[in-house]
Amino acid sequence: MSAPRFLLVMVTGLLALFAGLNLTAGAVLESWRVDLTERGLYRLSPGTRDVLERLDEPISLDFIYSREEAARYPAIRAYGARVREMLRGLAAESDGMIRLEEIDPEPFSAAEDAAIAAGLDPIPTDDGTQLFFGLIGRNTIDDRATIAFFDPAGEARLEYEIVRVIAELDRARQPRLAVISSLPFEPDAEGRSGNRIVNDLSSAFELIWLDPEFTTLPDADALFLLHPPELSEGQAYLIDQFSLSQGRVLAALDPMAHVALKPGPDGLPPLRAERDSALPRLLSGWGTAYDPTVTAMDRAHGLPVQISEGGRARMRAYPLWFSIPPAGMDREFPPVAALSRGVNVGSPGLLAPVEGATTAFAPILSTSAEGARLDADIASGSPSPDELAQRYEPAPDAPLVIAARLSGPLATAFPDGPPAGEIAFDATAHLDRSTREADIIVIADADWLDPAFYINPDPVQGDQVVADNLSLALNFADALAGDPALVSLRSRSSSARPMTRVETLRSQAEARYLQLQERLTAELAEAEEELASLNRQGQASALSGAGSDETARASALRAQIVDARQRLRDIERGFRVEIDALERSLIVWTVWVPPLLVMLGAVLFLVIRRRRRR
Repeated sequence: MSAPRFLLVMVTGLLALFAGLNLTAGAVLESWRVDLTERGLYRLSPGTRDVLERLDEPISLDFIYSREEAARYPAIRAYGARVREMLRGLAAESDGMIRLEEIDPEPFSAAEDAAIAAGLDPIPTDDGTQLFFGLIGRNTIDDRATIAFFDPAGEARLEYEIVRVIAELDRARQPRLAVISSLPFEPDAEGRSGNRIVNDLSSAFELIWLDPEFTTLPDADALFLLHPPELSEGQAYLIDQFSLSQGRVLAALDPMAHVALKPGPDGLPPLRAERDSALPRLLSGWGTAYDPTVTAMDRAHGLPVQISEGGRARMRAYPLWFSIPPAGMDREFPPVAALSRGVNVGSPGLLAPVEGATTAFAPILSTSAEGARLDADIASGSPSPDELAQRYEPAPDAPLVIAARLSGPLATAFPDGPPAGEIAFDATAHLDRSTREADIIVIADADWLDPAFYINPDPVQGDQVVADNLSLALNFADALAGDPALVSLRSRSSSARPMTRVETLRSQAEARYLQLQERLTAELAEAEEELASLNRQGQASALSGAGSDETARASALRAQIVDARQRLRDIERGFRVEIDALERSLIVWTVWVPPLLVMLGAVLFLVIRRRRRR
């Protein structure tokens, strides 16, 4: 066989072998996954594995994705690959219980009609077409759950959103949450609330909103008290008996609830707006003390707010509104163990254990060691950062507890039986002791429910979630009434890998150049003002009869203005010099150096090999 023919046969054989190995690996090793990413982006959480292991019936997942339209948008295309890999990983881990199909709905096709009928929300593209990017899940009895659109901004909750669909299709019924609240969060006739947390809870739970004059409590898996109104003795008794029989309660109280006083569309606070909330009789029975006249501050983690100083807008840390970072959380408690961005609160209250209580008091959220107390009446006056700094005195018992978990047996707060009043009770049904271990969560703040505390609106990139308030609410709901396996799935690391060194250098350069720019701008404004004053007085020119001193001063001012403007232009041109230099350096080290090293290694290998042959 000639050399050219042998080479052709060998190349053909290698190509056939390569294709065969790929086909074999695709069929045999499809369920194998090795995640070598630093943040474990493709590693399934233990809670996900629990949900998949207990599936009794197969579930069909249709990934509706407009590939051609998405190809024109790099961010969506990259996130589409992320979603696809997550879905494939779930299907591979389910031992055949999840049947995954990817559907590209063509315009005016039956697939597009089915996607719209299922409730998916396509986004319009530049050329007038629609881009679908969602999920439709079905079980064997044709129950359906959907994800209307995979928003790249919500990547941290991707695993939870998908697994929640699977868990919802697998369970027999939707958990029920009874809600008592004075906040304007109740959904409208179409089921939509102005609050994002309520909308997300509504998609996973059946919410039952109670009227302020309620006389009974529904059959529910848990009770949510979200800044409740002042309760009558009979209503407090109903809650007491629910905590004894069901044992699952979340109470969000507040000594100074800004969210309750926010103006509505008419510019006025909602009717029956309550500045503070408390459950005095119930809290002591549950095992915690709470004073609605005291708020907490934390200057170590104050949130930035914009204030006016000397006619200029500046950002200052505000100790009354602060973040509770992961270091201030109980990492042993599953609802907060997976949170990574912190929880933002506004003028919260404080909790403390009651001596001799039957329940165990476990802090969930706490201030730093710099935590301090402030009178709620002072907090209601919106004091400035400087006023708070003057009053600031760290508490000797800091860290201060903002939220706590109360678990264990409960005793009734009404040892004498049902109270007399407008509500008629059956005295024979009275409970003195709990029938099950209680699991009650109390958080002394209601402002954490306000989207303004955890969402940063951005007109260019869309709303940016900056804190884990939403995840915390969903975690609490799942821990009390839903699927505990979902608790650890809320906050996942983003696949975006920012160039931290570039960003640090950028921020340092911005601060340095901004300082120079402000100084030069001030000098320029001062010089222009003085020159304008000389012009008004006719002292800027010898033609106007001005003396030599005035004309010299005017000339000097004009030269100063020209020089200042030139330096401002130089600052603007030189702003990116250091960043561009670093980017060029990174390109050299990441694009050119690796292949050059490979080539150098190959040359050295050939040289050494030839020397050995000699």
